[in-house]
Amino acid sequence: MELLQKTSHSYNENKFIESEDLVMDYKINLKKHMEERNLTLYKLDKVCVLSINTIRKLIKNSFRNTNLKTLSILAQVLNCSIKDLIEEDPAVIYYEKIAKENKNQPLYIQNQVFSPENTMYLRNLFLQVGVLCNISSYGWYKTASVKNEYELSSIQVDLNLRVMEFENTSILEVINFYVSVNQVLCDEAVIKDAFIKALERYAQKLNINEIHFIVEQDFDRKNDQYSNSQLELPADFSYSLGTESHLFNQNNYERTPSRYFLDFQVEWQKVLRNK
Repeated sequence: MELLQKTSHSYNENKFIESEDLVMDYKINLKKHMEERNLTLYKLDKVCVLSINTIRKLIKNSFRNTNLKTLSILAQVLNCSIKDLIEEDPAVIYYEKIAKENKNQPLYIQNQVFSPENTMYLRNLFLQVGVLCNISSYGWYKTASVKNEYELSSIQVDLNLRVMEFENTSILEVINFYVSVNQVLCDEAVIKDAFIKALERYAQKLNINEIHFIVEQDFDRKNDQYSNSQLELPADFSYSLGTESHLFNQNNYERTPSRYFLDFQVEWQKVLRNK
C-alpha cells in the first residue's frame, strides 16, 4: 500500500472547513480506504487538513453531502483518485441504505442476506459448477431467484432461495430445485450434486445454521423442447422435476415432510458445521 501524502496547510492555518460549493450526494468509501491502510481516525487527522469532525462525520455517515474540495484533499492524503473514494454501483448503494435501516435484525447483523457481495460469491460458486447465473434479490434481500444467464448453456437452472431466522436459528431454504442439463454433454446427477455442494458451501461461508431443500417428488421424465430447439449441436434436455434421494443421502441430509405442500413435495434438511 502506498504511503499517505501529507497535505499542505495552505488552505488555512487552522483545520480546513468545508465550503458549500460543488456539493454532491454520494456514498463515500473513506472507511474502506482507512481499513485497507490500517488507519485510525486520529492517525488520519494528523496528516490531513480537514477537521477531525468532518472526517468523523464521513466515516459515520458515508451517504453525506460532500464537496469536491473535501474529496480532493482526502484523495491526496490517501494517494488515490477521487473516483476511488466514490461508490458508483447503485445496487451497492441501495443495499447499504436498506441494511442501515435494518441494522438491528439478526440476518443483517450476521450479513446472511442476499447482499450484492454475497450474491457475487454465490454466482462465482455456480460458475465453478459450469453455468453463469443471474441472481436477483428481493423481499428486503431475504429472497433471491437464480436463473442461467444464457439460453445456449448446457445447464439450465431455475432456483428460488430464501434466508430466514427461526428460534435463533438461521436457515437457507432452496425452493423449486430445477436443474436441467444437455445429457449429450453432462451427467444430470453429477451437476445436481455439484449444486447441492455449492449451496451448502455458500451457507457455510455465511455461517448459516441449517440448509433445507424443498423439492418435488415428480420423477416423470420430460422433454425440454424449447432448449433443444435453440441448439445447433446435438442436445437432449430431458429432465424430471424431482431429485433422487441418493443425492441428498450421500450428502448427509435428513428427509422430512414438506411444511408447505405435503402431497407432492419433500424437504431435505442438514445442520451445518460452520467454519
